[in-house]
Amino acid sequence: MRTNETHIRSLYGLAMFSWIILFLVQSVLIWRGNRRLHVRIGVAGAVLAGSMVVLGSVTATLSARHNPESYQMLGGPRFFLATMLGEMLCFGILVGIAVIYRRRAEIHRPMMLLASLMIISGSLGRCPYIEAFAIKPPLYVLGPAVALGALFLVLQWGMTRAFNRWYAFGYAAFVTASCLFIAVGHSSWWDKIAGAIVG
Repeated sequence: MRTNETHIRSLYGLAMFSWIILFLVQSVLIWRGNRRLHVRIGVAGAVLAGSMVVLGSVTATLSARHNPESYQMLGGPRFFLATMLGEMLCFGILVGIAVIYRRRAEIHRPMMLLASLMIISGSLGRCPYIEAFAIKPPLYVLGPAVALGALFLVLQWGMTRAFNRWYAFGYAAFVTASCLFIAVGHSSWWDKIAGAIVG
């Protein structure tokens, strides 16, 4: 069982790495005006995103079940599971919106950026110095991603003197969802559900 868990975690790590590389490549393609190749590669990106939702959910469940001690500093394995499954759900929704509105750049681009922010929250929380911030309640590992999202909003306003309303709406939903994860993770009904999953 532990061998299977290791394989799944490795696959998820590879998928995460591939997503970040793909995000950067797609951004460069648009910057260089190669929209046709951007669209073709985007099909693979949609498939990759779907696999990440599945792999991430399975990885989080197995990790919380077999390594509960690793998550005590993050509110315990059951709280961690609520956060991770919530992240996977939001990531999938944001990418789905971006795919649906792929022909509307003003919606597609901010949704992809927010999806990437959501998915890298755990990685941000492991960075030196940021780690100390990421283990503090109530936002735990979501805090750095929320702060980075706010920074992007401020930088955009500073450079253009205008807000992208779709990014602003998406970011508001991002913050609301993060707070919802916290509420769900500390609820008695989730504790029962997670207890049945984690044991």
